[in-house]
Amino acid sequence: MKAWMAMATAMLVGVGVPGTDRVVPLPLYAAEQAADQAAKVLADMRQALGGAKVEQVKGLTLEGPFRREMGQRQMEGTIVLTLAGPDRMHKSEENEFPGGMTVERIQALAGESAWMDVQNRGGMGGGMQIMMRNGPPGAPNDPAEAERRMATMLRSEMQRYMLALLASPAGEVTYAGVAESPDGKADTLEMKDARGQTLRLFVDQATHLPLMLAYSEVRPRMMMMGGPGGGRGPGGGRGQGGGPGGAPGGAPGAPGAGAPAGPDGAPRERPSPEEMRRRMESMPPPAPSAVQMRFDDYASVDGVKLPKRISLSVDGTPTEEWTVEKIKVNPSIKAELFQKKQ
Repeated sequence: MKAWMAMATAMLVGVGVPGTDRVVPLPLYAAEQAADQAAKVLADMRQALGGAKVEQVKGLTLEGPFRREMGQRQMEGTIVLTLAGPDRMHKSEENEFPGGMTVERIQALAGESAWMDVQNRGGMGGGMQIMMRNGPPGAPNDPAEAERRMATMLRSEMQRYMLALLASPAGEVTYAGVAESPDGKADTLEMKDARGQTLRLFVDQATHLPLMLAYSEVRPRMMMMGGPGGGRGPGGGRGQGGGPGGAPGGAPGAPGAGAPAGPDGAPRERPSPEEMRRRMESMPPPAPSAVQMRFDDYASVDGVKLPKRISLSVDGTPTEEWTVEKIKVNPSIKAELFQKKQ
C-alpha cells in the first residue's frame, strides 16, 4: 500500500520516486497511441468490473461504518453514499463524538444545485462547538456563490466515484504511463474533474481492477472547541482527517479556547460562533494536499464487482478507513432524496 501511495504522490507533483518505484511515461509524440491505450484500459476495466452489468448500472448505494483520525481525535460513524447518474449524489455521514453527541452531515448534488444540512443530536460532549468552512478565507458570504462552490466540489467528488467504481468518466481520459512498485504494475489514466484538477486512476495490469485514485485538493477546515476534558479540539494541520472524497479535515482551534477554567480557576467563557468564525478567517489559507483513495476487497454484487473497503490517505498519512457492508445496485431512489428539506 505504501508503495502505491508514494507512486501516486510522485505522479501528482510530476517527479520520479527513487529506488524501486518509478513512472514510465509515454513519449510526447504518441498522443494517438495514448488515446487508444486509454480506451483499451477502460474497456478492460469495465469487463473486469462486470462487463454488460456495469453498463446497466444507473444507481448505486454504499453503506457502512468508518473510522477517522482528526488530529489527536479519533471518530467513528456511518456513511451512506448514493449515486444516481449522471449528476445526482447524496451522502449522509453520521459522526459519533465523545460525550454522546452525534452529528449528521448531509451533502447533496442535484444537477446544477447543491445543499448541505448538519444536525446535532444527543449531549454536547462537555460543551463541544464545531465549525466548518469550505470556502477560501475571505470569500464573500454570498449564498449563490457558496452554492456554486459546493456544487463544483460535490460534482468533482461524484466524478471520482463514477470513474473509479464504474469506469464511467465525465470527460476525456488519457493514458499517463505505467506505474511500477514492489506491489506490481498499474496502468495510469488521467482525467480533469469539474474543478479542472487532474485525477489519476491506477488500474492493476493483472486484474484490471482499480487500485487507487490520486488527486490534489484544499481540504475543508474544521474547528472544534471544548468537549470531554475541556480544552480545544486538537487540529491536525492541513489535510488531517476527512471523509472519502472531501469530508472535513482538521484545523487547530485557538489556544485555550473552550477550556473549563482559566489560570485563576474561574470558568472561562466559551467563544461565540462569531468569535470562532473570526478566528477561522484569520488562519492562513491551507495548502493543497495530495489525497489517495485506495480500493480493496472486491466482491460481486448483482454481477458488478465493487470494493468492500475504501481507505483514504492525505499527504502520505492514513486518515480514514470505510468498510462497505451494504451495497445496492440499481436501488429504488426517490427523487425527494436530493431535494433540500425546508
